[in-house]
Amino acid sequence: MNKIHFDKVDNFIGFAINSDKRGEKVEVLTKALLTSDNPNFYLYIEGISKIFLNEISPETIYNFLVIIHYDLSADVYINDFKIISEVYPKRNFQKGEVIYLKDIADIRNIKFDDSEIKILPTDKIIFCFRVGWKFGLFFDLDRNNNLDLKKMYIELGRLYRYLLFQKVYDIIRGENIRGKNNFNKIRNDGWFPFIELISMGDYEMLNNIYQSNVTEDKIQRFIDRFNENRIKEISDKWWNNLIFKSKQQLLEAGINSFLNGNYVACIKTLYSEIDGIIRIGYSKEENENNKKITYRALLEYILNKASKKFNVRDSLLLPYEFFNYLKDVAFSNFDIEKGEIPPSRHSFLHGVAKPDQYNKITAIQAILILDQIYFYLL
Repeated sequence: MNKIHFDKVDNFIGFAINSDKRGEKVEVLTKALLTSDNPNFYLYIEGISKIFLNEISPETIYNFLVIIHYDLSADVYINDFKIISEVYPKRNFQKGEVIYLKDIADIRNIKFDDSEIKILPTDKIIFCFRVGWKFGLFFDLDRNNNLDLKKMYIELGRLYRYLLFQKVYDIIRGENIRGKNNFNKIRNDGWFPFIELISMGDYEMLNNIYQSNVTEDKIQRFIDRFNENRIKEISDKWWNNLIFKSKQQLLEAGINSFLNGNYVACIKTLYSEIDGIIRIGYSKEENENNKKITYRALLEYILNKASKKFNVRDSLLLPYEFFNYLKDVAFSNFDIEKGEIPPSRHSFLHGVAKPDQYNKITAIQAILILDQIYFYLL
């Protein structure tokens, strides 16, 4: 492990936010979480490098960790130190098994191996790491309060997760006008950045289709990716959940209908089970007085389960965005008099959906909705 030790460093407290003028107050940035897309990244990294990495060529560095101790001694770790990611997996793993990006449902945090690197609550921290062709930078230099290690690791995980899936986040959050328009168009057609699509790179592919002219041929090539093996891989894990297990016979009937090309039976079965699975979970946990259950209550139950489980708004499972998707798209209402009949849970189960809405695309979307809910209810 490449490590540099300093017996004594100056008491580094942060970076000036505004220009220094005699007699004026100077604001100091003591804590930040940013990527190399931010112009200030280069300003901060130059200052850090001059203090701690002055004798090392920057081209050779892809990770570094600076720990400034209470006595102002400092340790700098460069490149080959262990970084551990705590992830939420899409399937079960054995010790030593290789994990791929497609196997990850969410990234909870990243931390350092405490058998190699000891961090105390009184330490100041600077951490820079590379993901692809970009960098993330974190620093916390305010020791008026003790360092909250657990919170720091969650923040580092958030930064790492963002860099790893930045293209998806940019589409969802509308970082540019084109991306925002794409997200709305994609969502209005019944698609969502389901974790299955994100982890397999499908959501970026879908966005690329919508950036150009959407044609039947392009969409067909996209939905052809959902072959029998993939559908089985998605659904086989559901039986680990007791609620899904109790519905296995019905869910498998819907899946088998999909595989046999009977999309009417698939959609009729699976959309009713989306409703039923949420109701079972809600009734067990929330409906002690057997009061009338509204659809709003069911959707809020799913939101609360997901937000508690994944505890950050920008989780890859996107609980807040999924709540709005269910409310506005999957569970949207219809108006026969106005001729507004979107493909949704209500139009399918009330028997007013149009015949051409019972198609392979809508059937795939029903499977992916169930799969998303599976992770929330585990």
